Amino acid sequence: MKIEESAEIVRLRRGSVEWVIFNRPHALNAMSPGMEEALTGIFQELTLDASVKALVLTGATGARPSFMAGADFGALEDAKTTAEFLELEGHSETLIHSLEALTFPTVAAIAGPCVGGGALIAAACDVRIISRSARFGFPIARTVGNCLSALNYQRLVDLFGTAMTKEMVFSARLLDASALMASGAFRELVDEDALEAAAERVSEHLVQLAPLTLWATKTTLRRLRDAQVASVEDEDVLLRCYHSADFREGVAAFQQKRPPAWKGL
Repeated sequence: MKIEESAEIVRLRRGSVEWVIFNRPHALNAMSPGMEEALTGIFQELTLDASVKALVLTGATGARPSFMAGADFGALEDAKTTAEFLELEGHSETLIHSLEALTFPTVAAIAGPCVGGGALIAAACDVRIISRSARFGFPIARTVGNCLSALNYQRLVDLFGTAMTKEMVFSARLLDASALMASGAFRELVDEDALEAAAERVSEHLVQLAPLTLWATKTTLRRLRDAQVASVEDEDVLLRCYHSADFREGVAAFQQKRPPAWKGL
């Protein structure tokens, strides 16, 4: 989607469907701290807006299409203490939880890279549609050497299964459109110039369905998942990665555009 505005987040209303567009095309819509805060506020605001019946999330197109190519690494580079790392995780979880908690259906319309935090946002949506350029995954074992929280791993397991979730991380490659469609987690594959129209059609169809049925389904499935994860301790795992020399090396290598030299320390 081409956007003329300069704001990092652009909102449109089409009937009863809210559209939220990630608008940093020069950075492939990578999430900045300001975007994360703004998105969380938007999702929390939408919970109070009875006129909204569905939400579409998509990315603005620049030189090439992108949904969201991960995160801006500035905040990760600045974090040093346990409290700071856990605060970053907390901000990310608040954003995803706010999206999942919306009572109406949510649609991710994905073109180009959908990576890291962008992939988690797409996974948290109820419906995903993709164009042929879509690429999805978590190449963290190749890039910065961090890990996901237990809840985020479970989100991916619910969507893809354990084997495919592990393969995404262990291969450090992005899944292409054909692999994504084969996973069963994506509703529709369309040509590049048809994605916006497809998102409009899918969201309008969702608006016509029984809203309480959709709400009850997403709410109950989320409660089942959360109960499953509640007993899993992961803070030690997260902090071992975030406090590691490998993580510092990964962030530095990413910023310097060179291969990281992993040591397992």
